[in-house]
Amino acid sequence: MKFSSALVSSAFAFTSLVNGLPGPGTVYCPAVIMPTPPVVALPSGTLVYGLELSNQGGVATLTKAGLEAGWNFGNGGLGYPWCPTSSWLNIVDSIRPWKPLVWGSPQSTTTWKAGYSQYLTATATKTYSESSDFLACKPLSLTAAEFAAAPKWTLFLLTDGVLPTATDETLAKVDYQSCVKTKLFITSGGAII
Repeated sequence: MKFSSALVSSAFAFTSLVNGLPGPGTVYCPAVIMPTPPVVALPSGTLVYGLELSNQGGVATLTKAGLEAGWNFGNGGLGYPWCPTSSWLNIVDSIRPWKPLVWGSPQSTTTWKAGYSQYLTATATKTYSESSDFLACKPLSLTAAEFAAAPKWTLFLLTDGVLPTATDETLAKVDYQSCVKTKLFITSGGAII
Protein backbone atom coordinates (compact mmCIF):
# COMPACT_ATOMS: atom_id res chain seq x y z
CA MET A 1 0.00 0.00 0.00
CA LYS A 2 1.51 3.34 -1.03
CA PHE A 3 0.55 6.78 0.23
CA SER A 4 1.14 10.10 -1.46
CA SER A 5 3.33 12.68 0.20
CA ALA A 6 0.38 15.10 0.07
CA LEU A 7 -1.75 12.71 2.16
CA VAL A 8 1.01 12.24 4.73
CA SER A 9 1.72 16.01 4.85
CA SER A 10 -1.98 16.74 5.28
CA ALA A 11 -2.22 14.27 8.14
CA PHE A 12 0.76 15.92 9.87
CA ALA A 13 -0.70 19.40 9.33
CA PHE A 14 -4.10 18.33 10.68
CA THR A 15 -2.48 16.79 13.75
CA SER A 16 -0.53 19.99 14.38
CA LEU A 17 -3.71 22.08 14.18
CA VAL A 18 -5.59 19.82 16.55
CA ASN A 19 -2.76 19.51 19.04
CA GLY A 20 -1.77 23.18 19.04
CA LEU A 21 1.79 24.41 19.36
CA PRO A 22 4.51 21.88 20.03
CA GLY A 23 6.19 21.54 23.38
CA PRO A 24 9.75 20.40 24.01
CA GLY A 25 10.36 16.83 22.83
CA THR A 26 7.02 16.69 20.99
CA VAL A 27 6.67 13.84 18.52
CA TYR A 28 4.46 14.64 15.54
CA CYS A 29 2.32 11.74 14.43
CA PRO A 30 -0.42 11.64 11.81
CA ALA A 31 -3.98 11.73 13.11
CA VAL A 32 -4.69 8.44 11.35
CA ILE A 33 -2.19 5.62 10.85
CA MET A 34 -3.02 3.61 7.76
CA PRO A 35 -2.27 -0.12 7.64
CA THR A 36 1.08 -0.83 6.03
CA PRO A 37 2.62 -3.95 4.52
CA PRO A 38 3.72 -6.73 6.86
CA VAL A 39 7.09 -8.37 7.36
CA VAL A 40 6.76 -11.89 5.89
CA ALA A 41 8.67 -15.16 6.09
CA LEU A 42 10.34 -16.36 2.88
CA PRO A 43 11.27 -18.38 0.82
CA SER A 44 8.38 -20.32 -0.59
CA GLY A 45 8.42 -24.03 0.11
CA THR A 46 9.10 -23.62 3.83
CA LEU A 47 6.52 -24.37 6.52
CA VAL A 48 6.44 -20.71 7.53
CA TYR A 49 6.24 -19.15 4.03
CA GLY A 50 3.96 -16.10 4.00
CA LEU A 51 3.45 -15.95 7.77
CA GLU A 52 3.85 -12.47 9.24
CA LEU A 53 6.01 -11.01 11.99
CA SER A 54 3.97 -10.38 15.13
CA ASN A 55 4.19 -9.76 18.86
CA GLN A 56 2.79 -12.42 21.20
CA GLY A 57 3.24 -11.22 24.77
CA GLY A 58 6.57 -9.58 24.01
CA VAL A 59 7.95 -12.54 22.04
CA ALA A 60 8.66 -12.21 18.32
CA THR A 61 6.56 -14.74 16.42
CA LEU A 62 5.29 -15.62 12.96
CA THR A 63 1.49 -15.82 12.63
CA LYS A 64 -1.17 -15.63 9.92
CA ALA A 65 -2.02 -12.00 10.76
CA GLY A 66 0.97 -9.93 11.80
CA LEU A 67 1.75 -6.32 12.61
CA GLU A 68 0.60 -3.74 10.06
CA ALA A 69 0.68 -0.39 11.89
CA GLY A 70 3.73 1.00 10.16
CA TRP A 71 7.42 0.43 10.78
CA ASN A 72 10.06 2.66 12.31
CA PHE A 73 13.56 1.95 10.97
CA GLY A 74 15.23 4.71 13.00
CA ASN A 75 18.56 4.39 14.78
CA GLY A 76 19.30 0.91 13.38
CA GLY A 77 16.06 -0.52 14.72
CA LEU A 78 12.79 -2.10 13.74
CA GLY A 79 9.94 -0.62 15.73
CA TYR A 80 6.16 -0.40 15.60
CA PRO A 81 3.80 1.28 15.32
CA TRP A 82 5.44 3.83 13.10
CA CYS A 83 4.45 6.79 15.25
CA PRO A 84 4.74 6.96 18.16
CA THR A 85 6.90 3.86 18.31
CA SER A 86 6.17 1.90 21.46
CA SER A 87 7.88 -1.42 20.82
CA TRP A 88 11.22 -2.38 19.27
CA LEU A 89 12.49 -5.73 18.01
CA ASN A 90 15.45 -6.52 20.26
CA ILE A 91 18.01 -9.31 20.06
CA VAL A 92 18.63 -11.04 23.40
CA ASP A 93 22.27 -11.85 24.06
CA SER A 94 23.00 -15.58 24.18
CA ILE A 95 26.05 -17.82 23.88
CA ARG A 96 24.02 -19.95 21.45
CA PRO A 97 23.90 -19.27 17.69
CA TRP A 98 20.11 -18.78 17.97
CA LYS A 99 19.40 -15.48 19.69
CA PRO A 100 15.90 -14.90 21.13
CA LEU A 101 13.96 -11.99 19.65
CA VAL A 102 11.70 -9.93 21.90
CA TRP A 103 9.54 -6.83 21.51
CA GLY A 104 10.03 -4.10 24.08
CA SER A 105 10.88 -0.59 25.03
CA PRO A 106 13.39 0.96 25.12
CA GLN A 107 15.18 0.10 21.91
CA SER A 108 18.27 -1.92 22.84
CA THR A 109 19.15 -3.30 19.39
CA THR A 110 20.57 -0.74 16.98
CA THR A 111 22.17 -3.18 14.53
CA TRP A 112 19.24 -3.96 12.21
CA LYS A 113 19.52 -3.15 8.51
CA ALA A 114 15.87 -2.63 7.67
CA GLY A 115 13.72 -0.87 5.12
CA TYR A 116 10.82 -1.52 2.80
CA SER A 117 11.42 -4.07 0.00
CA GLN A 118 14.42 -5.66 1.67
CA TYR A 119 15.34 -8.52 3.97
CA LEU A 120 15.67 -7.80 7.68
CA THR A 121 19.37 -8.24 8.52
CA ALA A 122 21.32 -8.08 11.76
CA THR A 123 24.67 -6.44 11.13
CA ALA A 124 27.83 -7.92 12.59
CA THR A 125 28.68 -7.37 16.25
CA LYS A 126 31.60 -8.49 18.42
CA THR A 127 29.85 -11.83 19.04
CA TYR A 128 28.42 -12.76 15.61
CA SER A 129 28.69 -12.05 11.89
CA GLU A 130 26.06 -10.33 9.79
CA SER A 131 22.98 -12.52 9.34
CA SER A 132 19.61 -12.37 7.59
CA ASP A 133 18.74 -15.92 8.71
CA PHE A 134 16.12 -16.64 11.33
CA LEU A 135 15.02 -19.76 13.16
CA ALA A 136 11.27 -20.37 13.55
CA CYS A 137 10.18 -23.04 16.05
CA LYS A 138 6.85 -24.37 17.27
CA PRO A 139 6.19 -23.47 20.92
CA LEU A 140 5.68 -26.32 23.37
CA SER A 141 2.71 -24.48 24.94
CA LEU A 142 0.33 -25.18 22.02
CA THR A 143 -1.47 -28.45 21.36
CA ALA A 144 -1.47 -29.81 17.80
CA ALA A 145 -5.09 -28.68 17.38
CA GLU A 146 -4.34 -25.17 18.66
CA PHE A 147 -1.32 -24.90 16.38
CA ALA A 148 -3.32 -26.12 13.36
CA ALA A 149 -6.06 -23.55 14.05
CA ALA A 150 -3.68 -20.63 14.62
CA PRO A 151 -0.03 -21.33 13.81
CA LYS A 152 2.42 -19.38 15.94
CA TRP A 153 6.15 -19.89 15.46
CA THR A 154 8.67 -18.45 17.94
CA LEU A 155 11.48 -16.51 16.22
CA PHE A 156 15.22 -16.42 16.86
CA LEU A 157 18.05 -14.72 14.99
CA LEU A 158 20.21 -17.50 13.53
CA THR A 159 23.84 -16.41 13.53
CA ASP A 160 25.67 -19.45 12.14
CA GLY A 161 23.15 -21.04 9.76
CA VAL A 162 23.09 -24.36 11.63
CA LEU A 163 19.81 -25.81 12.87
CA PRO A 164 19.74 -27.09 16.47
CA THR A 165 20.17 -30.83 17.04
CA ALA A 166 19.33 -30.79 20.75
CA THR A 167 17.48 -28.54 23.15
CA ASP A 168 19.24 -26.02 25.38
CA GLU A 169 18.27 -23.23 27.80
CA THR A 170 17.51 -20.86 24.89
CA LEU A 171 15.20 -23.38 23.20
CA ALA A 172 13.54 -24.64 26.40
CA LYS A 173 10.05 -23.40 25.42
CA VAL A 174 10.04 -24.67 21.82
CA ASP A 175 10.15 -28.01 20.02
CA TYR A 176 13.70 -27.85 18.66
CA GLN A 177 12.95 -30.63 16.15
CA SER A 178 10.30 -28.41 14.54
CA CYS A 179 12.69 -25.52 13.87
CA VAL A 180 13.05 -24.26 10.31
CA LYS A 181 15.38 -21.71 8.79
CA THR A 182 13.73 -18.67 7.19
CA LYS A 183 14.28 -15.06 6.15
CA LEU A 184 12.10 -12.03 6.93
CA PHE A 185 11.18 -9.70 4.08
CA ILE A 186 9.79 -6.24 4.74
CA THR A 187 7.20 -5.87 2.02
CA SER A 188 6.32 -2.62 0.30
CA GLY A 189 2.74 -3.43 -0.64
CA GLY A 190 3.46 -5.37 -3.81
CA ALA A 191 3.47 -9.10 -4.31
CA ILE A 192 5.56 -11.32 -2.07
CA ILE A 193 8.64 -12.56 -3.91
